[in-house]
Amino acid sequence: MSEHKNKKGNGEGQMKEEAKTKAPSAQADNGREAIAAATGDVKIEVSAQEYEGLKARVQELEGLREKLLRAAADFENAKKRNAREKEEFLKFSQERILKEILPVMDNFDRALDHAATAAVTGGGEEAMQQNFKTLVSGVQRVQKQLADILKAHGLTRLVTVGQPYDPHRHEVVGHVTEEGPEDQIVDELEPGYMFHDRLLRAAKVRVRVPSQPPSPKHKEPDEIT
Repeated sequence: MSEHKNKKGNGEGQMKEEAKTKAPSAQADNGREAIAAATGDVKIEVSAQEYEGLKARVQELEGLREKLLRAAADFENAKKRNAREKEEFLKFSQERILKEILPVMDNFDRALDHAATAAVTGGGEEAMQQNFKTLVSGVQRVQKQLADILKAHGLTRLVTVGQPYDPHRHEVVGHVTEEGPEDQIVDELEPGYMFHDRLLRAAKVRVRVPSQPPSPKHKEPDEIT
């Protein structure tokens, strides 16, 4: 009886010892699996069809990435090109009107040359008057030529004399006391201009104000007789 107990006790002790030795081994295996999962070392098996699908997806994403990079580069180049074009436009935007004004400058030069030649050659009073009339006529033609060019580019002169005063277009620099409609423009000291539908410069004008009515005289009370 005692021998059987001893064998049973020895068997249980041996099983405990084996369990103790196997437990660290199992823990080590679980630790290695956890480390493999964390580090991406776990192997995942997929079918050939799934692999080809993933491969095609990766190639598609790579193509989209390249397109995105090219689009970003094209956008930066377009932005730089637009900046250069804008700078050149602002720099040379007045080239057309300047070319059209050059003939006006030529006519001014001709008029001045004619006046200088007439002054050198001299002549009688009648010749001097004729030269003066010719000069004035030439300057008037050049002025009209310049006004027509500016008008074609959107510049128009304000009509002021006889018009009612408009604070948005006129600048009052003086008043004239006389009979007539109040706040009406009497004369113009400096012309005003509109550029298309925008005021470029207000006209300096003088406007009419009514004359002050005579103050009533003080009437003495009638004497009581």
